[in-house]
Amino acid sequence: MKKTLTVLVFTLVAACIVTPKIIAPTYQEKMADIVSNINNAPGYSAKIVSTNAAWFGAENKVLVSFDTAQIDPALQGEKLEAELVIETHYGPLLFSRNGVFGLYETDIRFVGETLRNELSWDESQPLYQLSVLGGFTGNFKLADTIPALSNPTNTFTFSGYAGKGEMNDKEFIYEGVLDQIDVDDVYSPTKAEGLTVSVELNADLETIMKGGFYDSMMDLSLDKLTLGMGTELSGITIGLSSALDRDTQLGSLEIGYFIKEVAYEGFTVSDLALVTELDNLSNKFFLDYKNFSDSLLAETNSPDSIYGALFVFMQDNIDELLTAKPEFNITDFSGTFPEGSFNASLTSKLADISTPTIDELTIPEFWLYNAIIAANIEADEVLVRSLAERFIADKMRAPVTAPEVKQQAQIIIDGLIQQGLMKLENDKYLSEITIEEGQGEIYGMTFPLM
Repeated sequence: MKKTLTVLVFTLVAACIVTPKIIAPTYQEKMADIVSNINNAPGYSAKIVSTNAAWFGAENKVLVSFDTAQIDPALQGEKLEAELVIETHYGPLLFSRNGVFGLYETDIRFVGETLRNELSWDESQPLYQLSVLGGFTGNFKLADTIPALSNPTNTFTFSGYAGKGEMNDKEFIYEGVLDQIDVDDVYSPTKAEGLTVSVELNADLETIMKGGFYDSMMDLSLDKLTLGMGTELSGITIGLSSALDRDTQLGSLEIGYFIKEVAYEGFTVSDLALVTELDNLSNKFFLDYKNFSDSLLAETNSPDSIYGALFVFMQDNIDELLTAKPEFNITDFSGTFPEGSFNASLTSKLADISTPTIDELTIPEFWLYNAIIAANIEADEVLVRSLAERFIADKMRAPVTAPEVKQQAQIIIDGLIQQGLMKLENDKYLSEITIEEGQGEIYGMTFPLM
C-alpha cells in the first residue's frame, strides 16, 4: 500500500513537471498563428515584440495596430496601436479563478498606460484583462474585467465591468455585468444603470468559426437610462437571435428592441416593441462567403484588391442567396400610450425575377418595383385622435385642448377615412397596405409609387 502510494505521488509530480515542457512548443506555434491571422485582416498588423519563456509558462508582448484609413481615407497614415501582454501558465496544476486544473491559463492584458492622462483607475490593474483556462478536452472557461474608471474632472464615471463564460463541444455561454455609467454634462447629463450582456451560442467552436447559421441568442439589457433632465427609459432590452433549419439549410435572424417604459416631461409610453426578422437565408451562401474571404485574406491585405474580389464573389453567387426567396419582416411593432395602444406588422419579399446585378440592388426603384409588401396597422380610436391633436397643436402653436385644434384634427382623420386610407371598426382605426409591381393598394384603392 505504501509503495503504491509512493508510485502514485511520483507519477503526479512527474506529470506536473514534464507536461508544461510538452505544451510550450504548441503554445508558441499558436501565438505565431494568431499574429499571422491578424496580419491577414485588412488594415490590421501585429508583431511579437518580446518573448520570455520559462518551464511553467511564457510571456509575449504583442503590438497590434489598425490603419484608420480603413474607416476614413482622410486619415491615411494614422494608426491606432495597443500593446497586449499575453502571459500563460502551463498545466496540469493551475490555481486560477476559473479552476484548479487545466491544460493552460492565459491572461491577456491591455495595460493602457498611455491613457492615464485622460482616465484614472487603480494603478495595480490593467485597463482590460481577459483570463482563459483551457481544459484537457478542448473546453475552456474565460473571465474578463474592466476596472472602475473616471476622468480628471469626474464628469465621467464608470463603475467597472466583469464577465465570465464557458465553451464546450456543444455551446458557448457568457454573461457580463456593468452597474453604472455617468456622464455629468451640464446641458445633457446621461446615466445608464444595470447593464447586462448575455450570450448563448448552441454550437461548437468549429461550427462558429465557419461563419454559417446555428441556433444562438444574444441579449443586451439595461435597467434604466436617464437622458437629460426630463427623459427616462426603463426595462430596455435588445435581443439578437439566429436559427438554422437542418432540413432546408435555411437560416434566420431576428432582432428585437423592447422598452418597458419611456417617460418624457410627464408623457409616458409603455411596452414599446419592435421585432424584425430576416428569413429564408441560404446557409451555403454564407459558408461559401466565409471560405472565400478567408482564402482571400491569406493571399493579400490590399483593401482595393479585397473589396474588388468580394464584389465579384457577390455577383457570381447572388443567385444562391435569392433563390431561397429571403424575406424581411416586422413581426411586431407595438406600444401603449395613456390614451390607448397600437400594433403593426409587415412582410416583404422579392417577386420572381431573373438574377439582378449588384448595381441594380443598390437602386431604390429596383426594390419599389420588385418587392412584394403587405402591412397591417391597428390603433385605438382615442389614441389616433390624441396624436393628431398633439401634431396640430404643435403646428398651430396652440394648446392641445383648443377647440380649433380638436376640430382640425378631426377633419384630417375624417379625410383619411373618406379617401379610403383607413377605416374605423370597434373603436379601432385599421389600415391594410400592399405593394407589388410598383403599385400600392389600400382597401382596393391603387396608386403608383414610381
